[in-house]
Formats: sequence, structure tokens, C-alpha cells
Amino acid sequence: MPVQYKLLDRVHGCLAGVAVGDAMGMPASAFLPHEIVERYGRIEKLLDAPPGHPYHDGLKAGHITDDTELTMLVVEMLLEDGGATPEGMAKRILKWATDRKLLESGLIGPSTSRAIRALMEGKNPHETGRQGVTNGAAMKISPIGIINVGNRQKLIDDVEKTCLPSHGTSVAISAASAVAGAIAEALTPSSTVDSVVKAALECAALGTKRGRQVTLPSIEKRIELAIDLTEGMDPSTAAAVLYDYIGADVACVSSIPTVFGLFHAAGGDPMEAIIAASNLGGDTDTIASMVGGIAGALKGIDAFPPEMVRQVEEESDLDLKDVALKLIEHMMR
Repeated sequence: MPVQYKLLDRVHGCLAGVAVGDAMGMPASAFLPHEIVERYGRIEKLLDAPPGHPYHDGLKAGHITDDTELTMLVVEMLLEDGGATPEGMAKRILKWATDRKLLESGLIGPSTSRAIRALMEGKNPHETGRQGVTNGAAMKISPIGIINVGNRQKLIDDVEKTCLPSHGTSVAISAASAVAGAIAEALTPSSTVDSVVKAALECAALGTKRGRQVTLPSIEKRIELAIDLTEGMDPSTAAAVLYDYIGADVACVSSIPTVFGLFHAAGGDPMEAIIAASNLGGDTDTIASMVGGIAGALKGIDAFPPEMVRQVEEESDLDLKDVALKLIEHMMR
């Protein structure tokens, strides 16, 4: 039982990291680094989106975005369908986008928008993601890592199935495999920052063999580069270097290596990594959400300020501990 309780702490921490990172990065998303400094000085707490924000206008402090919403759709697929399938993922992202009128809003990324339009036309969900090269797959993939601790082959298979409808390319599947593999390793009792990075690299290499092969840089090699560039730096300094040399936009080849550079620079500390990501510039909510999920899986729920988790849950109508319990029950079947 103590092991299971520890696992609950870490799964809960992973989900909290996804949601808290998303919410903390939300108000700065799409801003340049100097614009973040001019508006906020330094983001270290949950803030409202500023009036007229290009994506999140009107969202209050603690509100999540599509990063956590899509993560919860993956949870729903696993719990309701019993596992990952392209059809199950396609059905949910299509309903989510239709109910929310997201194609008209411009709130979702280019790969997901393109896939949704193809799904609306009745195209095969195994084929609709053949152009997807953004981070929309990796940002929602944490539940796949959670349910596949110690089962790497199934992890890669499940990542591919989840990615195919919107991000069915080798680079997107590699990026999502890196994040899922890192989370699965982080949830093991003996995990360390180095073992998590090693798992990410190995899973990125496996994932790149899946999907439509595209001529883009290696996720595995760019993660290595991001960590080499920032070796020995504090998270804030690392963030500035990563922004300039690796990138912080929605592309897989930019944002996922930057996530691991921040994770490593922060020594796996979730809040240090999330704060650095939130002040980074670019796709701050997604990068903060991904690094928060990985670091939260390593350090557990106690690494987060309880009042911050509570604020996110209340503002976004979430019960993260309940979701964690249900995912663990799914794992144990």
C-alpha cells in the first residue's frame, strides 16, 4: 500500500503540473520575452489574461487552456473506451472543437485545425494527421505515460494511436513519445532527473520510426543539444538561452527540446521549471504545462503550493486527485 500511495502522489503531481503550468503560462502565451517583462515584471503566480489577449482574452487567474482540456480528453478516452485508439481520439477532438466552435475562434493550433476539418469531411482518422508537426500531440500525452509505467512497447503504440488523428508524423510522434516516456520513468520509485532524460531520449528514438516520415530535425538530438547548451545554468538563464538557440514556438522541434532543457536546468523542480517556462516567451502555456507534468511526476503533488492547485481546480472545474485515482485503477487492471 505505501508504494501505491506514493504512486498516487506522483500521478496527482503529474496532472497538477500539467494544469498549473498551463494556467501559469496562459497570460503570457504568444508574447515576446521583453513584452512579458514590460507587462508583468516576472510571473511567479497565477494571473488573469490581459484584456485583448490574442488567445485567452477574458480568462481569469488559474484558468486552463487547450493543453489541459485535451489532456482530459485523453483521460476520457482511456477510461471510457478502455484504451487508446485513433477513432476514440478523433471522436473526442471533433466533438470538443465543434461544441466550442473552436475553428471559428482561432484558439487551436494549425495541425489540429487541419485535422478537425478533415475529420468533419469524414476522412479516416488514421490519415488525417499526416501533416501535423506541432506540439499539439505532446501537450496532451501525459495520461499515456501514466498508464504505461514499465511497458515501453505499449507506451509507444498508445502514443502513436493517440497522435494519428491530428499529428501522425514521425516528428510529432517522437516528441510525444519523449514526453510520455519521461513521465512513465518519472513515476518509477528510483527515478532521477538523469533517468527521466534518458528515457525521453530512448522513447524519442523509438517514436521517430512511427507515422509519416518527415524531413525535420531529430527530437532526440535536439533534446541533447538543449541540455548541452544549458548545462550548469539556473532555470531563468537557461530559458533565455533556449529561447534564442532552440526556440519556444509551437513546432515540435523547438518546444519539446526546450521543455527538457528547462526540466534539466531546474533539477526536476516543478515550480522552478514552470516559472521559467511562463516567463520564456512564445508558447508559454504549452511549454509550462509539459515541463510541469514531467517534473510533477518526478517530485509529486507536495512540490506544488496547495492553494495554487486549489485555485486552478476551482477556476477550471477539475478534481485532479480523482482523475489520478481513476488512472491508477485503469493501470492496475
